[in-house]
Amino acid sequence: MLSDEVLRFLRTWIASVWALELLLLLRRERQRAWRVEDLIRELRGSIGIVTTALIELQSAGLAAEAEGAFRYHPATPELDGTVAEVAKAYAEYPYAVSQAIFTAPSHKIQLFAEAFRIKKE
Repeated sequence: MLSDEVLRFLRTWIASVWALELLLLLRRERQRAWRVEDLIRELRGSIGIVTTALIELQSAGLAAEAEGAFRYHPATPELDGTVAEVAKAYAEYPYAVSQAIFTAPSHKIQLFAEAFRIKKE
């Protein structure tokens, strides 16, 4: 149903369905520069959720900020292609995409577990 590339992207870069909705909004309106307040109003989110998602999207190379406004700005054409695949998968299989996000290991839990992993010298 979902390609390995879509699954890997979702589990690596998308922390919630809400963050995915934000990414897809930015992508649909790629020419528009969004202020945080506008995104809060458009998606009916909180400032914490919006700012956290925007920071994560910037870290992933998917969004850029200029003069306090954000827009969709994939770092590479390949990344843009992957987001297009994710958008298509979400339109066709919203439940499967949501499940992939919900079942992804939490980054914090993963980091905590890796801190205790025994490494062979």
